[in-house]
Amino acid sequence: MAHPSNYTGPASGLLQKILLRSGIVYAATTVIPFVPAFYQQDFDAGFSVKGYPYRWLDVISQNNPWFFSSQGGKNYEGWLITLLVCLVIGIIWALVEKQVNKDRNALAQNSVDDRLYNLFFILVRYQIALRMSWFAIAKVFPVQMPFPTLSQLNTNLGDFTPGKLYWLTTGVSPFFEVFAGVFELVATVLILFRRTATLGSLMMIAILLPIWFVNIGYDAGVELASLHLLFLSITLLVKDADSFYSILIRHQQAIVSYIQPPEFNKQWKRVARGGFKAVFIFLFLFYRGYHYGQLYAAGKTFKLPLDDGIKKFTGFYNVSQFKINNKALPYAPDDTVRWQNVVFEKFNTISIGSLKPFRLRTDNKSRTTEYYGNIGRLYYGYEADTVKQVLVLKNRANMAEIIRFTYIELSAGEFILKGKNNQNDSLYIVLNKIKKNYPLAIRTNDNIRD
Repeated sequence: MAHPSNYTGPASGLLQKILLRSGIVYAATTVIPFVPAFYQQDFDAGFSVKGYPYRWLDVISQNNPWFFSSQGGKNYEGWLITLLVCLVIGIIWALVEKQVNKDRNALAQNSVDDRLYNLFFILVRYQIALRMSWFAIAKVFPVQMPFPTLSQLNTNLGDFTPGKLYWLTTGVSPFFEVFAGVFELVATVLILFRRTATLGSLMMIAILLPIWFVNIGYDAGVELASLHLLFLSITLLVKDADSFYSILIRHQQAIVSYIQPPEFNKQWKRVARGGFKAVFIFLFLFYRGYHYGQLYAAGKTFKLPLDDGIKKFTGFYNVSQFKINNKALPYAPDDTVRWQNVVFEKFNTISIGSLKPFRLRTDNKSRTTEYYGNIGRLYYGYEADTVKQVLVLKNRANMAEIIRFTYIELSAGEFILKGKNNQNDSLYIVLNKIKKNYPLAIRTNDNIRD
């Protein structure tokens, strides 16, 4: 492949003008949050922005067009409607512009198209970098798909959805996750610079195509989001379509074009352009990367609760006795009332193995990771008063459900819990800690063992 040359500008036909203007509208409307729900959300509940100010960068990076999250992330109809609307706007824009500028010479009109293509090139590159920078950094410091929790290790395989199972199996191998993150990060950095944008786009397509297929096959929740980024990455290569055809099909040498940056006649504009890129790279890559590194070093991830649990309680417990309203319920494999087992996580979650009927939840958000995509366990956040020996449990999926217990620690790893549930039933439960080793954790994370 020959060295890159200066791009001579888009073709001047009406179709090319329409597609260029439609592309600008699409790129702008999919990166700017126009949906009112974006501004109405509780950013602290979803992103913990108060305690972690750098999470505002994640708010920006994870802003999604309206059609991303609807219909389980598979709203292709909404995506196609958006493309159609952008095309209609592009047609109107091009025709109105043609009528207004009918007396201008072709050179002046081409100059306008050159500036518009430069704008399109900037919007697409930075949108890809904006979204992919978070995915990349959250894999380099593997917090996007964390290692399975104790509760997940004690959930039956058949109780997971395919999408949740894919996330867990990726989290089982931090090495693979880090490798994928490094690859994504390199592609993101390359796409930010004009001379390497083509190589970055090729790498991004190689990344996003299997991600899209994985989301289709596993129903992993970001199917349309990955297709959107794949589509944008492909558009960056359209200018070199003839060159790639010559290289790949004709086996001839060809020149990959290089889009010159816009020429500014004022010094402050040139400085502002360079300053914007420097600030973008510093904030979204270095600053955020540093803090995610610290988060990973502390053994935390935003996918799971950030509050620490009581360290000595952490582990898997058998329910040796269970009484409700003073009536003892012996263990039975089909009992939907009795607790089967209990897990105290290293963070402030208690999960309870239960055979009660579950409603499968498939809404994958920052604070739903524990119970999204699986059944078989009830998840409670807990607050503990170790002086008064009181535990207050709040259902993670339904905060209105609260259970209050007093506890007695008979010996290391043995508890008696006494309290009442939301139905005012009295509960008496004896827990016995069982030490377990998990083959999944032998090489990757020794700390997960009880």
